[in-house]
Amino acid sequence: MLAGCWCGQVVRREVPVPPASASPEEVVRAYIDALLGKDAKTVRAVMVPETDFDDELNNPIGAFRNWISASDITIDESYTSNLCPAGEKCRRMVVTMELCEVDSGSYPDGDFAQSFGVRYVKDRWLVTGFGSG
Repeated sequence: MLAGCWCGQVVRREVPVPPASASPEEVVRAYIDALLGKDAKTVRAVMVPETDFDDELNNPIGAFRNWISASDITIDESYTSNLCPAGEKCRRMVVTMELCEVDSGSYPDGDFAQSFGVRYVKDRWLVTGFGSG
């Protein structure tokens, strides 16, 4: 868990890509840490290949561009998702956090709760997105 919030400036940092054996929850945590650390390399590495990375990384109201800091990150245990292509393994989990700094994005500072999805691709879990996606 991140201990407290930073004030007003992005703290860029590299986030290690989790090993192929990482749980769905560990992969989502790496994704969130990479969003907050502005680590595009790790964001790309933990997302499904068909992700629109231009939108993921450059959307002016998206999390990568606008989330600056967060605290009290909690990731609930994942559960089987019915929002999954036929024959694929997918899981979802609810993530809660306190968004401490948001730079004019679509999410205000304060409590954040959202469902995140992962799909098993080539022997590892990868993030499919959050919300209904």
